[in-house]
Amino acid sequence: MRIFLTGANGYLGSLLAEQFDRMPEVESITGIGLRPARPNVPAKLKFQHLDIRTPEIATAMADHDVVVHTACVVLWPATMTAAHRDSVNYEGTRRVAEAARKNRVQRFIHASSMAVYDPVRARGQSNVTEEFPLGDGRSSYYYWNAKAEAERILTETLRGTDTFLTMLRPIYIIGPRNRKTAENYRNDAVNLRGYDPRRQFIHEDDVVSAFVLALQKDMPGSFNVTPDDCLRMSAVWNIVGAKSVRTVPLSIAKLVTWVRWRFMGFRLHPCWIADMLVDFTGSSAKLKAAGWTPRYNSEQALRSAL
Repeated sequence: MRIFLTGANGYLGSLLAEQFDRMPEVESITGIGLRPARPNVPAKLKFQHLDIRTPEIATAMADHDVVVHTACVVLWPATMTAAHRDSVNYEGTRRVAEAARKNRVQRFIHASSMAVYDPVRARGQSNVTEEFPLGDGRSSYYYWNAKAEAERILTETLRGTDTFLTMLRPIYIIGPRNRKTAENYRNDAVNLRGYDPRRQFIHEDDVVSAFVLALQKDMPGSFNVTPDDCLRMSAVWNIVGAKSVRTVPLSIAKLVTWVRWRFMGFRLHPCWIADMLVDFTGSSAKLKAAGWTPRYNSEQALRSAL
């Protein structure tokens, strides 16, 4: 099995590369990305400095059996234009899908997200399944728009081919390799006045195991990757050991975050503050039926990053 991995130097991409390297059925991994290769890369990984938006991606993908697409602009710095961000997330995904179609790959596994769903309709919902309506791409949350549109692009481009398209939709991924998120929670804890939203956290190992399952099994379609439980944000602050939790109005939280994002190099766009208030949970029943079992609940996943 020869795997073509986009976003190979990202958080999820590097986790997957390490796991694929340990699998005897994997012959080789071609990883692409824009950042320099990490030190001590897995033995089977051959890294190429390549932009997913370039036509050369089709040539680089030749003779591969599987495409695993994780490349995406998640945290959007103020130094990057919105046009550049959308070019990576939309045109980049289209280029990867067109290259996969041209090379007739057997499997295409996409790192989607629970953010594909319509954020207005999802607010307050519990156990959202894969049949829930997707976002229309016009919300104020750029990441939600990107994930919903990416799924549409992939479905449209690979329709009518023999490629098995699997779209995995994890909720917030956390674990020992993502201690920064828990650190940020600890240092920037705030209660938004009048709100105590729910949050689900999925352990990085459980996410990796979902990708391995999709690699080994025919799983066309979309699959939520979520734990069975959730936490209130007030519990999150306690678990991470936040020393001081300020209570502020939503408007003030947005303003402070915007100033930090616009002028101080903070990578968290203010729309992520409102994102917290969507407050919904997902069901992974479909993925479990395919053979996946999570090892961690939300609290265990969060504690593993401390």
